[in-house]
Amino acid sequence: MKKLMLLAAGIVAVALSACGGTAPTLTFQQQVAIACGGAKGEIAILQGDGVFTGGAADTLTKTIQPAIGKACSAGATIGKPDLQTLVNATLPLVKSLVDSSSLSPDKIKTADAAIDTGMLAFNVAISLAPSVAATTAPASGASVASAPAAASTPLAGEPLK
Repeated sequence: MKKLMLLAAGIVAVALSACGGTAPTLTFQQQVAIACGGAKGEIAILQGDGVFTGGAADTLTKTIQPAIGKACSAGATIGKPDLQTLVNATLPLVKSLVDSSSLSPDKIKTADAAIDTGMLAFNVAISLAPSVAATTAPASGASVASAPAAASTPLAGEPLK
C-alpha cells in the first residue's frame, strides 16, 4: 500500500509541475522507477491474494513478469515502445486476470484502481521519455522515495507545506 501511495505522490508531483506548481519535475528515469515500483508491488499483492494460480500463474511467469522485468530490471535499455507494451498489453492482461479471479468485488475494484494508477504512471513516463531511441533505466533497487519530487510531495492526508 505504501508503494501505491508513493506512486500516487509521484503522479501528483508531475501533475503539479505540469500545471505550473512548485513541485520539481521528475526525470524519465525517476518516473520509470516510480511506475516500476508500483507495478512490482501490485503484482506481489495480487500473488499474495491468490490471483495467479493455474493458467494465470503461467501467464504471470511467461508474459507479465518478463514484460515488467524488461522495463524495470537494473541496467535495462528501455524506450517508449517497451513502456507502451506495458500500458497497452501487459497491465490490461493483469487487470483481466484480476477481474476473472475469485477475489471479493471490493478487492477487485481496489486492484483495478491500482493497475489503472500504474498505467497512468507509465503513461507519464512515456511522455517524459527522451527523444533518443533508448535510455538506461534506474537500478531495480532504486527507491521510489529517492525521487526528489516523490519525497517532497505530501501523501494523502498530509498537509501541504
